[in-house]
Amino acid sequence: MLDSTSVALGTKRSIVDRVVSLSRAPEGHVYDFDTLAGMSVQYVTLDAASHQRGASTILYLHGGGTVAGSARAYRAFAANLAQASGMDVIIPEYPLAPENPYPSALDALVEVYRELPQHGINYASVVLAGDSSGAGLALALAMRIREEGLDSPAAIGLISPWLDMTVDVERRRDPNNDPMLTPSMITSWALPYIGRHDPADPGISPLLGDLEGLPAIVIHYSGNDPLRSDAEAFLESLVGLPGAPRVVSREFPDMWHGFHLMAGRMGVADDAVLEFGETLRSLVLEEEFAPLAEVVPINRPVAERGGHLRPVIPASEAETPTAQA
Repeated sequence: MLDSTSVALGTKRSIVDRVVSLSRAPEGHVYDFDTLAGMSVQYVTLDAASHQRGASTILYLHGGGTVAGSARAYRAFAANLAQASGMDVIIPEYPLAPENPYPSALDALVEVYRELPQHGINYASVVLAGDSSGAGLALALAMRIREEGLDSPAAIGLISPWLDMTVDVERRRDPNNDPMLTPSMITSWALPYIGRHDPADPGISPLLGDLEGLPAIVIHYSGNDPLRSDAEAFLESLVGLPGAPRVVSREFPDMWHGFHLMAGRMGVADDAVLEFGETLRSLVLEEEFAPLAEVVPINRPVAERGGHLRPVIPASEAETPTAQA
């Protein structure tokens, strides 16, 4: 149905959300929702006494081929990732094509990233991550952050990344052996996202951009995935590259595109998410960071009621952190 031209886009979006929602959340998590830079976000954290909320954060960009997927559908998966990494997870509801072609999503996400310090989130404790089209957005976002002179995140996490849309526009994608993802489906997602832009634009196909000076990257990809070639080309492009980022890669030879999203349902997905989260966490811990000295966080999560990401206030205007709480 996802590959059928006779099925409405709204129906396809509902199917994608139902598939992604199959992930089963672990116990001891909190869902919340709020707005960042005018964009709705889902906020997922651990409800445990030992968990220090806001100490480190994953800005997770959901997949869905740039035309589908939603933050709400991804929150159970995000709860698994939060548990695996010990980090909070923020999932933006970024604009989708065809209503919002490139560069709408990327521009909006730059503004979300720019606003993070206003909510007591230190860039040095942030990870940019995503799967499929969201992974491509995460890498493109890291490049924009570098180009605009913003402080770099601590790391980037990519799951089954879609990094080169020129292959799909030119219809050169190898079908491989994935049970769901087909080259024609990928092309049908790429075209409305690209619109009238050049598919070789690094914002669209970050594989073709400048990879120097990026933070450390964790990349997981699957052997049966048609997008495996993007991950392999990405790793190959880093060989001998001056200033190449540190990369921790893992191939799952017999698995399919985005199988990590079955966390809570499949042992192999649980193991993969645990490894992914723990590796990201280890990279963040290598960075020297501390809570922002000039702000006092006053945000408190309340499950399903919103309002976690209220702006912090200058320390000079607060009598004590306790008084503001």
